[in-house]
Amino acid sequence: MATIRELYDEHRKLEALAGQMLAIVAGRVADAAAIAGIRWRMAQALLDHCAAEDRSVYDRLLASGDAAATALAWRYRQEFGALGAAFAHYISDWPVDRINRNWIGFRADTETMMGRILARIECEESELYAHAERIAARRRAA
Repeated sequence: MATIRELYDEHRKLEALAGQMLAIVAGRVADAAAIAGIRWRMAQALLDHCAAEDRSVYDRLLASGDAAATALAWRYRQEFGALGAAFAHYISDWPVDRINRNWIGFRADTETMMGRILARIECEESELYAHAERIAARRRAA
């Protein structure tokens, strides 16, 4: 089971990958090969992170008996499902040949998707992890 510190570290890696994606799409010319590699690494990192987060945070909050933490965990779990599906759609919607044909459209969709991922990270750290740390502290004190 991952610690909150490890989950924060995974967020930093996801932010770095998102930054790399944004830097590439800021270019005037399509670099589909670079995009393909980063998208694959980002998808893998996102899936791994979400699985660890599910076990380490969501399951604990849902079992905590704390009404606020439980409600927040349910809301975030539902929202992640939507974000995960949106990321999968983004990848399938933009094969390499389409990226090369419509760089401006890909750029816009990438900026939107990376913005959603970065906003999610910020919310998790400010809300979800705060509840997880509070619940863990309460358990240690008991």
